[in-house]
Amino acid sequence: MNTSKANTPHGPGFRFIDHFELAQEGQRGSAEFHLHPDLWFFRDHFPGNPLMPAALLLESAAQAAGILWMSLSGPAAEIPTTPLFVAGVDSLRVLGPAYPGDTLRTSVELLKEFGTLAQFQVETATEAGVIFRSRLTLSRQLKG
Repeated sequence: MNTSKANTPHGPGFRFIDHFELAQEGQRGSAEFHLHPDLWFFRDHFPGNPLMPAALLLESAAQAAGILWMSLSGPAAEIPTTPLFVAGVDSLRVLGPAYPGDTLRTSVELLKEFGTLAQFQVETATEAGVIFRSRLTLSRQLKG
């Protein structure tokens, strides 16, 4: 199943997913995001040696985890309307840089769900190899 970048609640300047594919077994997925050289954060992080900030690598991974969780939770039309938040980050490792022109390939696996929380294992790679690895917990906001 393919899901477009429109399936996040973020505005276009803060979407870090171009393409998402749900694996057939359902508990896993993969996302891609191409780092266009003109992205806003490359201008000042860092002049002469631009790289994607680690906080945005985390955000990209969290968006992939959110798309996976929402894909497993209901129809695609509901994805942008259910707010999800990062509730926890465990064992985060930044193993390398992400440069302008790279394509981030993030694999995400749902480890467990418990009520309004879900835990995921995420790993992001570029052509150079794995650059980011973490275990994330997302929280689903209940409608009041």
